[in-house]
Amino acid sequence: MLIEAELKEKKISKDYGLFTFKLYGDLENPEAGQFVMLKASDEPVLAKPFSIYSYKNRELTLFIKRVGRLTGKIFSSPIGEMFYIRGPHGNPYVDLIDGEKQYILVGGGSGIAPLNFFSELHPTMVYEKFYGFKGSYIRELFTEKEQKSLVIEEESGKTVIDVLKDIYSEEIGILACGPVPMLKNLPATSYVSLEAMMGCGIGTCKSCAVKTKKGVKLVCKNGPLFRKEEIIWEWI
Repeated sequence: MLIEAELKEKKISKDYGLFTFKLYGDLENPEAGQFVMLKASDEPVLAKPFSIYSYKNRELTLFIKRVGRLTGKIFSSPIGEMFYIRGPHGNPYVDLIDGEKQYILVGGGSGIAPLNFFSELHPTMVYEKFYGFKGSYIRELFTEKEQKSLVIEEESGKTVIDVLKDIYSEEIGILACGPVPMLKNLPATSYVSLEAMMGCGIGTCKSCAVKTKKGVKLVCKNGPLFRKEEIIWEWI
């Protein structure tokens, strides 16, 4: 079922932005790791998947990188513009990970969105957070407290992988989402949340297929979370 979503607030820094939508319907208790399919009301483009950054009192916040026609539309839309969403889709992280462990959250770019939601919903399961970006301009989007989790490459000369290596131990889990090169450099036992192109979000179009050691799976239906060691990375 489609839900009307009115753009209520937006905060933009270059090609990244935080967008909050007022929903005229309920998402029915979404969990971290789930995503929504969002469509512009006046654009002839298919709905696209966006991980949930935050959800409270029927207000949905998405952290978006501008990469194409739909995201460009979102960035240029005035407050009050109407969109449509459906969801949530995908499997909650908490259904797939070891609930007895704490986790280092490792995010890159727009991949920080589901990790932020996980941190909001399950703070006691978070050991540390590292969110990587190349430019310091990204600081404009976050509060002073939130900026403590940022790893800015142009400032420190380090990536989130570099910082992770300084504190990681096998007793601590890793929950990550971001660009494929970043995910490839994580320890084999990490949980990785994959981003993929989707046409439907419910397993019909098969456009988000990923090859694993247990066969071909769909990011939307079987994921988005997988163990890094089960992914056949040469196929991505």
